[in-house]
Amino acid sequence: MRWIAKDSERKPDPEPIKGTAQVAVYIGMSGFLIALILILVFYNQIENPHKVWYPYTCVVGLLLGIFALFRVGNR
Repeated sequence: MRWIAKDSERKPDPEPIKGTAQVAVYIGMSGFLIALILILVFYNQIENPHKVWYPYTCVVGLLLGIFALFRVGNR
């Protein structure tokens, strides 16, 4: 097995994905929002004794998503 390919053997680079960074941030934020809603609805049915940090993780994910929206702009 070779680790380095010659330039003549390399495949062309793939085309960039059509979309913006804002779309990716919105998808991530919607995932955290859905997870937060599900955790709050089924909170009493979670059997893990360390379940206290689950909703906080989703809230932090949403806050980081809001920060990312300001950071990425229209990229």
